[in-house]
Amino acid sequence: MTPHSGSSDVSADLSATSGGRADARYGVPTRLSRRRLWLLLATAAVLAFELCMLWLARTPQVDDHYRRYFIEHATTCYRPMGEVPVLALGERYPVRKGEPLGNCSVLWEGFYSPKEDRPVSARQAQVGLRLKVTPGLRQPVVVALALSRYPDDAEPRPVEVWGEGELLARWPVGGRQASHEVEVPERLIQPDGSLHLTLKGPPPIAPRDVGIDGNKFPVGLRLDSVMLRSTLGLTPPDSAP
Repeated sequence: MTPHSGSSDVSADLSATSGGRADARYGVPTRLSRRRLWLLLATAAVLAFELCMLWLARTPQVDDHYRRYFIEHATTCYRPMGEVPVLALGERYPVRKGEPLGNCSVLWEGFYSPKEDRPVSARQAQVGLRLKVTPGLRQPVVVALALSRYPDDAEPRPVEVWGEGELLARWPVGGRQASHEVEVPERLIQPDGSLHLTLKGPPPIAPRDVGIDGNKFPVGLRLDSVMLRSTLGLTPPDSAP
């Protein structure tokens, strides 16, 4: 190797080094910079996916029944809206297991699932009922509820009945069961015969708080039966279930 050849090799190395620096200085991507770019893109994609999952978790696109049961825990009843049975006018329906209106068929917001040995009870001050008459009935309907308030010696206090944001009645409901009636106008009954009533009463009471037993789960209104009748006092011939 001649002295000149050694200096040539050194010059070539310096040239390559300076060329790499020049490439980096002028933005020519190297293998390392491309790898970093892919890592950044992958991180951004994962972050976007996680943000989407977080948004869906906070604002899930579910129906009201699913939301009340699984998310808000506003009821222990879970049943699709389409399974509400058609009620015959003039017939009394107990709200118990084994009955046509048992197993959450008319219960909606706030009610427990019915038990065999006691009326249905609710754990919220506001509860809802889903009822259904023969489609195309085209007349007001009187809804009678056998209702009471926990505990058995509770003094009567006002319970408001609302339908589609409209105040329909106000009842004094105490610890002793009594029949309470409300007339639902025809305009509040949907074409398929369905109607939704909301009951707004006093705050529920936990048995533990009144010294009955150690149960800390609050109980409010207690529903034992439902009956619908015509405002004319007659059962229309087309109202059979």
